Amino acid sequence: MEVSSEGLNSSKKKNKYLTFFTSKTFPNYLFLGSLFIIIILIIVIIAISSSSSKVNNNSNRDTKPTEQREEREEKEQREEKEQREEKEQREEEEQREEKEQREEEEQREEEKEEDDLTAWEKYIKAEKYLYIWEYYTPEYILKLCQDHNFSRVYLSIGCIEKYWDAFYSEGNFPESGEIGSLDYETFIKQLNNIGVEVELVTFLGSNPNNFNDIDRVSIIANMVKDLSKKVKIKALHFDQETGIKKSYENLLRMYIKVSEIFPSSAILRPFWLNIKMKDLKSYFTDESFYNYFNDCETLVDAIMKVTNYTDLMAYNENYEVVIEYMEKLKIIASRHPKNEAKNVIEISGRSDVPQEDTLHQRFLEDNDKFFNFVYNSSKTYGGITIHYYETWYETLYCIWPNIKYAYDGGKPKKC
Repeated sequence: MEVSSEGLNSSKKKNKYLTFFTSKTFPNYLFLGSLFIIIILIIVIIAISSSSSKVNNNSNRDTKPTEQREEREEKEQREEKEQREEKEQREEEEQREEKEQREEEEQREEEKEEDDLTAWEKYIKAEKYLYIWEYYTPEYILKLCQDHNFSRVYLSIGCIEKYWDAFYSEGNFPESGEIGSLDYETFIKQLNNIGVEVELVTFLGSNPNNFNDIDRVSIIANMVKDLSKKVKIKALHFDQETGIKKSYENLLRMYIKVSEIFPSSAILRPFWLNIKMKDLKSYFTDESFYNYFNDCETLVDAIMKVTNYTDLMAYNENYEVVIEYMEKLKIIASRHPKNEAKNVIEISGRSDVPQEDTLHQRFLEDNDKFFNFVYNSSKTYGGITIHYYETWYETLYCIWPNIKYAYDGGKPKKC
């Protein structure tokens, strides 16, 4: 059998390969090859790790400047804010100092001007108010308010009991007696036109301790509310001079009734300053109503709690006692910032007015001392009210103001 040369060659190649893999040196070659692959893998891993490290380093290098920049910006912002706040604070302090300097200069200027003022001029300048009970000559009142610088009047609309049947029960204000032929709307409008505030004054009846007709106050309050839509009325003022302990509960109820409808104003008697609410508990018929005033130390505190305005009758013949009343009111009023408290002084030489309650004799003794007292009290206690128009007019001009004559509104005359 003949065999081709190609077949012999192919057989030889196969034998050669078989010889290589079966030879004793093959394991050596295998080891070296494996080692070579491992080395290559290690080199690749190192290369990859190095590359990753470079990326991380680059990333860190990129991040670090950003963080530093942000920290720097935050610091700059904080510093700018602090500088701005310091600047604002300096400006506020400068403004406050300037304001204080201005006020001091104004006060010095005012004091300097005061030194140049006469006692009469100080009286004219003082913030003053005026009670008016009867006013047959309204033109005198208007001129007196302008010439004497009265900025508020307490204008009587009469006793509710007296005018109930003829007027109030029908929803009408009195047409005669209190103001002659002049109607209230016209007169109040005239007062408003010269810059005078108006509180309308009334009281329940001749017995200040009788509250049987207490519901009538709601009708009067609604009438005043309707009138206030046409003219300016500051408040409805009650001159209810209750004097017995069992009546104070109804006094407070009366003011609550009024306050629910229209701003209320109350007269205060001097001895009320010392009446403690705890001493009135046994006189209240409604415990829950009494408990409403648990936070009130005195009767005056309780009245201030349920009214908008209060006026203390600081009636006495001695300046020192009047000032003592005013000081007590000031202390109590400080506990009631929503209530506007004023003081009233009595000026009357009439026999029906107890002279121990009026400064009339002090005025006659020394006009200037009285005028200075009005001025200084007004500055210290926020205004002062003179009670009342007719007697003050007579004291000044020696004549009752229902008599027609040429009124010049000047300085007081010697009677």
